[in-house]
Amino acid sequence: MKNQVSAISTIFIKLLSYRDMTTRFNQDTEDQIISCFVGLVYKLTEKEFLPLLVQLLEWSGGSLDKSISFYNLAAQLSEKLQGLFLLFSGSIYVNLVEKLQQCKPPEHAGEFESKKAKLSSGSDLSLYSLKTLYNMLRYDTTHTFITADRFDKLLPVLLDLISLPDIAHLTPALAQLPVAANSDRLWKQFNFQLLNLSKSLSPTVRQNVVTVYKEFIVKLGQDYSVLLPDTLPFIAELLEDSDPVVEETTHQIVQEIENITGESMDQYL
Repeated sequence: MKNQVSAISTIFIKLLSYRDMTTRFNQDTEDQIISCFVGLVYKLTEKEFLPLLVQLLEWSGGSLDKSISFYNLAAQLSEKLQGLFLLFSGSIYVNLVEKLQQCKPPEHAGEFESKKAKLSSGSDLSLYSLKTLYNMLRYDTTHTFITADRFDKLLPVLLDLISLPDIAHLTPALAQLPVAANSDRLWKQFNFQLLNLSKSLSPTVRQNVVTVYKEFIVKLGQDYSVLLPDTLPFIAELLEDSDPVVEETTHQIVQEIENITGESMDQYL
């Protein structure tokens, strides 16, 4: 098998170029190619797989479509390998952050150039990048992947995506980030920076903030209690929000807090 890795790798790189080369792309076809590749990875040693992953990462820089295919592969690999994928995560971390930065929505209408338009909300690149990140975070059971430096780098990048109209894939990744960090100090940093965005004039941003925050509370569980004193002023304000979705979600947040603390929040709000 060892002598055949190079030849097989060349074949799979050509196959993974399918999205980039075809004018009639079919998602099932790419997923089948990736499924075969995952089967190959199971037969490789760590020393054999790492250079292949690096080779694929370098290949993915050739075009947007190649980047999308690479992160579709990374998302599926990280799902299948779970904690084992973290052995190789350092090789793609910097590139992953760069791709997420590219997914940031424009601040003003009309700012999209032709290439940036492809990276708008709901794009395949943001979807697969966020899936990959989420898998890396949730399978980090030893809390070693998210260092303080990586947390400080990732948090503003993810918060920049909070204005996306669709945050279905952002929500689990952003809510899992502080959990993976496993640090009171970083929980408090996350808590303030996310809730501070609830002061936005945009109803979409405020809706997204409370959606992510509710998910964060559920994930953190009993450890959330240390954040309550800093949180109450934001909650009190959000309970009177002019947007009904924000107000209703905030009531749900209060219920989650009460479930965790075992006491009513009426005396504080």
